[in-house]
Amino acid sequence: MNILIKIAVVLAFAAVASGNLPAVINQVRKAQFQLIQESKASKWPKAMRMPSR
Repeated sequence: MNILIKIAVVLAFAAVASGNLPAVINQVRKAQFQLIQESKASKWPKAMRMPSR
């Protein structure tokens, strides 16, 4: 987990230094929204039901 934090900090500093921070934040928001949409229960497979008699 520490490695991921270090990578995130380096990428954040690089985005600030290059002036691309707003674009990076926008891309992160789009990725978060896409993950939320893909994880909704409506996308899960439907459970098989026992046939009623």
